[in-house]
Amino acid sequence: MDGEEVLALALSGAADELYTVPGYPVTGCAVRAGAEVCMNEKVALEYALGDSLSGRRAAVIVKHVGMNILADPLVQATAQGVVGGVVVVVGDDLLARASQVGEDSRHFGPLAMVPFVEADVPDALPAAVEEAFALSEEMSRVAVLRVTPEVLDAPVTTPPTLRGGRGAGALAEPALTMRGRWERAMQVSAEYAGRQAPKGVRVAIPPVPAPFGEPERFADRGFCRTLCRHCPYRPLLSLLAERGMRPAVDAGCSLLATNPPYRIGTASYGLGSAVAVGARSTGVALIGDYGLLHSGINALIDVYEKGLPLLCIVLENRRMGMVGGQEVTGVERYLDWAGPAVCRADDLAGLARLIVPAGKPTTVVVTGVCPGGESHEKVEC
Repeated sequence: MDGEEVLALALSGAADELYTVPGYPVTGCAVRAGAEVCMNEKVALEYALGDSLSGRRAAVIVKHVGMNILADPLVQATAQGVVGGVVVVVGDDLLARASQVGEDSRHFGPLAMVPFVEADVPDALPAAVEEAFALSEEMSRVAVLRVTPEVLDAPVTTPPTLRGGRGAGALAEPALTMRGRWERAMQVSAEYAGRQAPKGVRVAIPPVPAPFGEPERFADRGFCRTLCRHCPYRPLLSLLAERGMRPAVDAGCSLLATNPPYRIGTASYGLGSAVAVGARSTGVALIGDYGLLHSGINALIDVYEKGLPLLCIVLENRRMGMVGGQEVTGVERYLDWAGPAVCRADDLAGLARLIVPAGKPTTVVVTGVCPGGESHEKVEC
């Protein structure tokens, strides 16, 4: 038995779901653990975050350059929180033995403010896996378990044992602003500085980069934002609320579904994230046309290939509504393969017929025109 086999056994015992994009030096571990291959590393982590929202533990197994692809949801999750533990297992190929570039993934620790866990010897890998999941749930963010070929290829001298047991993380407090959520995340990081690791395991908690005060709350700020007064998508969000449908939301205007008067959005882990997160959690995704074209379409392809039950609602207003109204190309011609239904935002009967839970991959494109000269309204929270 070697480190690769021990790691695979430990991950299989600790995680409910495992995802991977294969690559040296972790391909063998992913195969042995039975990890599900995904379209890319970003999609894999978003699936894991969806599992987390449903209370499941999930692990994502990637090589070092895969960290570049999943960096966006990795950083976003630190502020937004997780429920079930999420661990990224990264195999570093520092000498580029079988890679196009060498890279030390530990630099992502300070970038994303996530804990990095390492085992000094393969015998300590089970303890390292348990420590990574425990940190993820205690700190409510993704934890990273770093491995190298030297540890994976080394023989194991002691039969692996797993203690079992698990905790639970939490999503960010809804009363906190986005700034407040990041400030709260920094508080947690400070609280875990100097954590003692199990024998044979190293833990690195990034130091807090700057002073911070009490996390900002909507009540202190005095307002939160909602859709424009004449936004064509108000009836759609009202319908989702009436039917008790809680979509995973994206960066962009769909994010406003988390605020009053709707409060239906579950969590947002960055641009293009709603599709994969929704597919593994509530079964509903709310995403803008640009978010879909930006990176959500990779997840949608994966969802259709795997036949996952998801209602993907695309807001096609052909505008970057959050950043200045820049023009966006339409999405319909890029979705022929998905057979989307297309409905105008003011077609209430059509919306009532199409916006229902889906037992298979289903895409609904809702078209609307942004009201000229308007901006997101401020409402009390």
